[in-house]
Amino acid sequence: MLGFSLQKLLVLAAVVGAVWYGFKWIGRLKAARDAEAGVTKRKSWWPGAARGSAKAPEHATPEEMAPCRVCGTYVSARGARNCGRADCPY
Repeated sequence: MLGFSLQKLLVLAAVVGAVWYGFKWIGRLKAARDAEAGVTKRKSWWPGAARGSAKAPEHATPEEMAPCRVCGTYVSARGARNCGRADCPY
């Protein structure tokens, strides 16, 4: 009853093949739709970016950091502000 026969194996192979090619076809349709809409395929390095958009906000540029002489905390090398400590050098 549960034995393997040639007919069962052929039907199984046909079902697996149909599912495989169905997923490939759906993937191609999605890729064509995304290309038509202008969505990029790159993953965004910016966590707050919208899905499909790999562009970071304009204000998100890296800046040089320097350690504070008093507490050792890294602060912006340009435009550092007072942190509220009495001995803060900024």
